[in-house]
Amino acid sequence: MMELSGVWAGFYRISLWITRLAWLNILWIAFTLLGLIFFGIMPATIAMFAVVRKWVLKEYDIPVFETFFKEYKSNFIRANLFGLVIFIIGYVLSVFLKYTGLMNNSSLYPVLLGVFVLAAFLYVMLVLYIAPVYVHYQLRFWQYVRYAVSIGAVNLHYSICAITLLAGIYFASLKFPGITLFFSFSVSAYVTMFIVHIGFSQLLKKQKEQLEETTLSAS
Repeated sequence: MMELSGVWAGFYRISLWITRLAWLNILWIAFTLLGLIFFGIMPATIAMFAVVRKWVLKEYDIPVFETFFKEYKSNFIRANLFGLVIFIIGYVLSVFLKYTGLMNNSSLYPVLLGVFVLAAFLYVMLVLYIAPVYVHYQLRFWQYVRYAVSIGAVNLHYSICAITLLAGIYFASLKFPGITLFFSFSVSAYVTMFIVHIGFSQLLKKQKEQLEETTLSAS
């Protein structure tokens, strides 16, 4: 069989990626609904990020459904615990914001607002990084939460880049609702994992450099 080259090879690669992303997007929606949304969204998200992480690492020949289902099933309980933590923190933040609004005439208002802004920032880092950190590292439960927040804050430029691109995907989905069914979630996951993985690589590089400096200074 002749190998495709030139323009046709480009068309083939594009069609392959369109198929991969559409299939993964449909799987995410289906398994989120299978878990009655509330119990399905986090396991499906973890499974989706496990798949796109392999793609980011250039492991393109993986069986998508089998990989997705395996990760969904094996991480179902822990992923829902993460979902519960995220929900509780989000609820507490919403109550705190409401309380802060009622204190807008108080001298404490600027302090409360500052606390809320900081807490909201850390919460966004948690939501953005929890799935990439979970599929990339082997940690204890609360370490995932701590790593997600700290890595997101340290790699702020990558976090801002990811949030900006995700906002663009969100507004594109609003303008063209049809792409939500086939691409919005999987493309968002791939973009996030791709950018976050760069941050992981930079962090690992810094750790190696610090270890080498420590070793040289000790010798």
